[in-house]
Amino acid sequence: MKIFNVFFVAWRAWLWISVLIGLIMFSPIAIIVIQSPKTYWIFHLFCKYWCRFVLIINGFWYHLKMDYRLDSKKSYIICPNHTSKFDIILLFATFPTTFVFLGKKNVSNIKFFDWFYDKTMITFKRGDVLSSFRAYRKADKLLKRQISIVIFPEGRVPDSKIRLDEFKLGAFKLAISNQVPIIPLTFVDNKRKYPENNLQLSLGIFRVLIHEPINTIGMKSANGHELKNLTFNVIHQALINYENK
Repeated sequence: MKIFNVFFVAWRAWLWISVLIGLIMFSPIAIIVIQSPKTYWIFHLFCKYWCRFVLIINGFWYHLKMDYRLDSKKSYIICPNHTSKFDIILLFATFPTTFVFLGKKNVSNIKFFDWFYDKTMITFKRGDVLSSFRAYRKADKLLKRQISIVIFPEGRVPDSKIRLDEFKLGAFKLAISNQVPIIPLTFVDNKRKYPENNLQLSLGIFRVLIHEPINTIGMKSANGHELKNLTFNVIHQALINYENK
C-alpha cells in the first residue's frame, strides 16, 4: 500500500509539473497577449494544445460529444459540473471556442499557478462584495466582445458522494443580463478517474459532453431560478445516463 501511495503522489506531482512547465515557458508572452481581447485567442490556443499534450504524457485522452455546433463569433456562459482541479485542463483541451474562467482567488496550493490564474482569468475574493462586483463587470465586457465565460455553478468541488451539488445563481443572472446562451457541460468520468482527494489511479478516456445551448433571449432576472434548474437538470440527467456505461 505504501508503494502505491508513493507512486500515486509521484504521478500526481508529475501531472502538475508538466502543467507548470508550459505555464512558465509561455508566461512572458501570455501576460502580453491577454491585455487585449483581440489577442487573447493566442493564449487560449497555447493552453488548448499544451493541455492536450499534458493529457497524453499522463496517460489520458478525451472523447468529446457535442449536441450543437457552436458559433465562434458568439459568446456563451459555460457551466460545467465541478469534479476536481483537473476540470480546468480538460476544458482547455476540449472546448472549441475562446473562453475565460470566472472564479475565486487562491484555487491552488501552488503559488505560481495561483499568480498565473489571477493574471489570466477573472478572479474575486471570497466574501468581498466589491471584488465580486468588479469581476462581474469585467465578465460583462468580455461577453460583449465575444469571449465566453466559464463559471462552475456549484461554486466548489462537492463531496465525492454527491453526484451534482446545488447550483448558485450568479452564472444565470450574468447570462440573462447579457442575453447570452448558457451551455451545460458534463464531465462524465473526472470524479471517478481523477478524484479531488482520494488516492485513486485510473488512466484512460475522459468523456466530455457539450450540451445544446439554452437560450436566454427575452428572459428577465425573475427567470434566474428557472434557467438554473434547466441547466442543473441537463447535467444531472447526463450523469445518471452515463453512470454505469
